[in-house]
Amino acid sequence: MQRITIVILLLVLVGSGLAVIFSKHNSRLVFIAIQKTEQELDNLQVRWERLTIEERMLAEHNRVEKIARKKMGLIELDRKAIVYIRL
Repeated sequence: MQRITIVILLLVLVGSGLAVIFSKHNSRLVFIAIQKTEQELDNLQVRWERLTIEERMLAEHNRVEKIARKKMGLIELDRKAIVYIRL
């Protein structure tokens, strides 16, 4: 009876050790995945900032006006040629 108890306790001990190893391994895998995701988030934030700056540069009034004058033939009207309509 004592031998059976010792064998059962030994099996429980080995099983417990294997469970600890398995859970440690899984937690490391999750930690690695979190680090990769955080790095990807940082890269996306940098890209977003660059795109926002680029958008601001492309939408500047001077640039838009210059392109409109060059490509579309935009001209500035004389004040006398402007007709105001009152509603």
